Amino acid sequence: MSDAATASSSHPADHKPAEPSSVKDTVMSLLIAFTIALIFRGVVLEPFQIPTGSMAPTLLGAHVRLYDKETGYSWPMSPSKFVDPGMQIATPVQPVTEAREPNTDRLLPSFNSAASSGDRIFVLKYMYPFGTPQRWDIVVFRTPTSPQEYYIKRLVGLENEELAIVDGDVFTRPFKSDRNETAEQCWQSPEWKIARKPMRVQNAVWQLVFDSTYTPLNPTRDGRKWFASPWIPSTAGWKDQETPVYTYSGTGATSLSWDTVNRPITDLNHYNDTPQLNYAGRASRPVYPCSDLKVSFGYRPTASTTGAVGATIRVNGHAFRARIEADGKATIGMRAAGDEAWATLATASIGGSLPNDAVTNVDFRHVDQSLQLLVNERMVCEAGYDWTPGQRASFATGKPLSAVLSLMVLPPPLSVPSMYTSPEVSIDLPGACELHRVSLARDLFYQPVAHMLPPRAGGPARGTHPSSLQVQRENQFFFLGDNSPASLDGRLWGESDPWVQTLINPGDGIVARDLIVGKAFCVFFPAMSRQWGRVPVPDLGQLRWIW
Repeated sequence: MSDAATASSSHPADHKPAEPSSVKDTVMSLLIAFTIALIFRGVVLEPFQIPTGSMAPTLLGAHVRLYDKETGYSWPMSPSKFVDPGMQIATPVQPVTEAREPNTDRLLPSFNSAASSGDRIFVLKYMYPFGTPQRWDIVVFRTPTSPQEYYIKRLVGLENEELAIVDGDVFTRPFKSDRNETAEQCWQSPEWKIARKPMRVQNAVWQLVFDSTYTPLNPTRDGRKWFASPWIPSTAGWKDQETPVYTYSGTGATSLSWDTVNRPITDLNHYNDTPQLNYAGRASRPVYPCSDLKVSFGYRPTASTTGAVGATIRVNGHAFRARIEADGKATIGMRAAGDEAWATLATASIGGSLPNDAVTNVDFRHVDQSLQLLVNERMVCEAGYDWTPGQRASFATGKPLSAVLSLMVLPPPLSVPSMYTSPEVSIDLPGACELHRVSLARDLFYQPVAHMLPPRAGGPARGTHPSSLQVQRENQFFFLGDNSPASLDGRLWGESDPWVQTLINPGDGIVARDLIVGKAFCVFFPAMSRQWGRVPVPDLGQLRWIW
């Protein structure tokens, strides 16, 4: 018998029953637990609920979840009726009058729908006092124009740097206090570098333009075709383009080109399809051509071919393409308008030819002045190219830099959508094949709209012109919303609150480090919707990390 067993049996008197806790002990325990919870909430982690759609569809405030039974596609839309004049509290039942189904661009019949509440998120508060904010973090902070209010935006401008917003993208260079340059010299400086998103962030912010997966079950109604695929074939031999799988039975090379006349590729966000935002009517808010695009498709050859399969994106006066040859060699390259030869930027091998007994997923991206080719979700080729903000503005508009930077007339030329050239996309195929899951998506686009508030009213928004160059000094940061058309952010804020000017003095449009609450890192309780009548139910499928 062990010593422990002997001791246990020899001294039963040592094991007395526990005495019941006193009221005092219970109260003390509750106070300690409550104090720890308060400290944890105040120092480490704090929950917030998102009220508005300035970060939609990445993060959702109050919204209406729409579903089209014709296509099976579901998407969120901003509320149109609110209890309060500040448009913070949506009424429980929402009229839906101007919504368009994103894939077909079909105007839905008017109906009423239940409103869903905003996402609930956790914010990590301890991170920034002991670390450095990173570009592309989603951050909660006190807004400098009204420090009693909390905003949530994406951090795009770091301390001690200058920032420019051109053609929807962000450029930065180190801050210098002694610069002496003209507007053209400013944006032509070789110090500028484009700010590229990490892959996790990029994958989180792609916004769908079209996906053949959601092709309507019945494209014909009352004997008339009401839906036609936005992909236009270059040759005969195509069929089933009104089904999720496209089939080409011809013998020669062919291509599908996006219908840019009827479906222009823009920064349109269907979350904003409400009379208040007046976005479905395209009347009050500008819609800009978007040049950062992703074209994806599943490819299965149905006959032997010797040519290459790939995709071409034509934007900013250049063509960018990806090719996979019959032997598995992959290349990505670019060519300026008028040039005959392609400049090869990267080559690789996918490890063999494309099989005819399986579907190969091809994904070609032109984003943040870089090209990426993924095959079956594996990065095969990747390369970047460097343009200054001046080059990007000139290529995007097809006009000399001096013309697009002129402020002799208002609004500023770069704030006018018609100044920009339209993007074109094609899928290039060597012969008979099937295409599955044909889709097109676009990147975030930060709009260069004219400023709306005095004293800058009518002039360029911050960062969108050398005359309004955005500058962050030590402990100063710049934030933008993912839903740029409906986001009041650093581009467009008015003057800072007097308290902020006196005690922190960061300058207008800037968020000082002292105003930052923390980094949003997960949606712990997704938006509530009302099911089975009036019962609120969380969409647990939307639990996610925030990138």
